[in-house]
Amino acid sequence: TVLDLVAELRRDFNTAILFVSHNLGVVARICDRVAVMYAGELVETAAVEQLFRRPAHPYTRGLLACIPRLTGNRNGQLDSIPGRVPGAGQPTTACRFAPRCPHAAELCHDEPPALRAVGNSYVRCHFAGELERLASDAGERRPPAVEAQDALRVTGLEARYPVRNASLRSMFGGPSAWLRAVDGVDFELPAGSTLGIVGESGCGKSTLVKTLIGLEETAAGEAKFLGFDLAQPLRTRDRELIREVQMVFQNPESTLNPSFSVGRQIGRCLRVMGGVGRDRLQEETVAMLEAVKLDSGYYDRLPRQLSGGEKQRVGIARAFASRPDLVLCDEPVSALDVSVQSAILNLLLEIQHDHATTMVVIAHDLAVVRYVSDYVAVMYLGKLVELGPVEAVYAPPYHPYTQALLAAAPTADPESPVKTVRLQGNVPSAIDPPGGCAFHSRCPLRSLLPDAGAVCEIETPPQRETGPGHHLYCHLKPEQLGG
Repeated sequence: TVLDLVAELRRDFNTAILFVSHNLGVVARICDRVAVMYAGELVETAAVEQLFRRPAHPYTRGLLACIPRLTGNRNGQLDSIPGRVPGAGQPTTACRFAPRCPHAAELCHDEPPALRAVGNSYVRCHFAGELERLASDAGERRPPAVEAQDALRVTGLEARYPVRNASLRSMFGGPSAWLRAVDGVDFELPAGSTLGIVGESGCGKSTLVKTLIGLEETAAGEAKFLGFDLAQPLRTRDRELIREVQMVFQNPESTLNPSFSVGRQIGRCLRVMGGVGRDRLQEETVAMLEAVKLDSGYYDRLPRQLSGGEKQRVGIARAFASRPDLVLCDEPVSALDVSVQSAILNLLLEIQHDHATTMVVIAHDLAVVRYVSDYVAVMYLGKLVELGPVEAVYAPPYHPYTQALLAAAPTADPESPVKTVRLQGNVPSAIDPPGGCAFHSRCPLRSLLPDAGAVCEIETPPQRETGPGHHLYCHLKPEQLGG
């Protein structure tokens, strides 16, 4: 909706827009020209169709190869660009990208390339126009290392927030209303697999995982993980449960202690939760940093000396330091560019395979969720509207809400047609949610039912199974749903 508004304002007011983004799908959708920067230099600029169809610089090609897709084969690892971006201000008499470039020659290490015209593009590369598209060497995606057995079982889980106003009742300490952030959620997740949770902002995704980690109080229902009771608050959990269940938070700024170095914060988790002795502590801490693409030079840095993406990588390293069996990830790659994002996503899958880690991942990027997940849950107003294996959820028949989310997801292809399924209005208040189907006030397909979908306002939608483990909560029959 916001991207539609940007396009409308640009058209109506004839406004020039300079748009900065990590999201290449958004760039492909709204931009006319693209400029690619690396280490403070412009390395390629071209019309958007030209750049996405025939990228001329190795770095641009590497970025495009890192992107997870909404369609196609999801086996194997994502490509990632080896090495790291050089530090700001480092002088060089060579190509800045040469240490990471698969096509670098002696010339690249001796002489900096100039920005020159190559066809309709401008490229800073000695060999621009001579490179062939990089081939992916991805292998097959490795399955979980354990047999499928229910590790995480959630039944009727509810979480509520008290809402107070100036009424006499609230003055005496009682809430005047309750915001039902999680409203009767049920799912089972096999050990060693990943559940992706998607939905609009405010639908209850983050509250769900905060309830599982113990940061929010459970109002009703049960949550069990390998015999542990996740319904108990964090303050009453023993160290073994805390070690087994860790979380990567959306905002690393609020989870890192500004007074302690990166090495001390990761090392403390390794020592207290991972049982690493002091004689091996620095070595193990550096190994964790390198696993998330940070070198040993970060060991003594303070959080204020890191970029947002670097802070998030420290948060990921700290979460996995205790080798937990369950990791809850709340937007773990939202602050990262696509090259670092692909490395982190590959890392998450590698850890999942090697240590049989069960993961729950929240993300707004549906392509990221598709890549990392074995199962997907779609949430709306605190409830699940669709749940199933990833390939089933991303293929018709969809729940009307899932269909709208997929239609709105930008793809890194400027020639791809833009789907026009748009939801009208805002998400209803969770303080006073609508009766019947929570989605009925915004559903574009309810007119297919008799009496303009009057049943949707009265009755809770039935659970419809359209395939093994794939459930939709909708009054419409599968053959009526979008494809």
